Amino acid sequence: MRFKLVIGSKNYSSWSMRAWLLLQFVGARFEQISVDLYQPNSRELVRGLGGQTGLVPVLIDGELAVWDTLAIAETLYEEYPQIWPQDYARRARARSYSGEVHSGFNALREAMPVNVRGRNRLARRTAAVDADIARVCEIWGTAGHYSEGSWLFGSFCAADIMFAPVAARFQTYDVTPIAAAAGYFELLLTHPLIVEWFALGHDEPQVIERFELPLNNTVR
Repeated sequence: MRFKLVIGSKNYSSWSMRAWLLLQFVGARFEQISVDLYQPNSRELVRGLGGQTGLVPVLIDGELAVWDTLAIAETLYEEYPQIWPQDYARRARARSYSGEVHSGFNALREAMPVNVRGRNRLARRTAAVDADIARVCEIWGTAGHYSEGSWLFGSFCAADIMFAPVAARFQTYDVTPIAAAAGYFELLLTHPLIVEWFALGHDEPQVIERFELPLNNTVR
């Protein structure tokens, strides 16, 4: 196969999820190399595979290694234009949303670690977390506004993929989106590729205790 993809746990690694979804979405055949994260030698293993930061994911194309999910998306875009919307303005907006996910939502990310098989987990909802949730819902509420279709920009693209782990967080920690965003939330959770990733994560044996937040006993 032309490509190799270095990823971490399917249950816990949000950035691995995004890169895997990108490759599956464009139909690229690839060999998967999994690294157990949060182990003493994890970063050295990833560096040995070409990821200079020691972080996953890493896309390997022959002698070329590309690390960082947005860099992977842009690299794939050169050969697979369906990664981004065809229209210039929509493509720019899609990249803006994706960049916002890439560099923002830090409070949400810290409070609600991805755990795709987890349910009814308790997270600490601070004002900063609630602000991140509100912004996510504001973006999701625009689905279908920029073009026909139910996705953010008409057809499924990298911008939707960037939000897949956010939807996983909402599901794990019982976050109910506002009405305008609820349809898009459900759409993400039922996309076949996202369902497949969740199923693979559910079947993994690895447990990382730091990401196993307690059950919310108030939820029935």
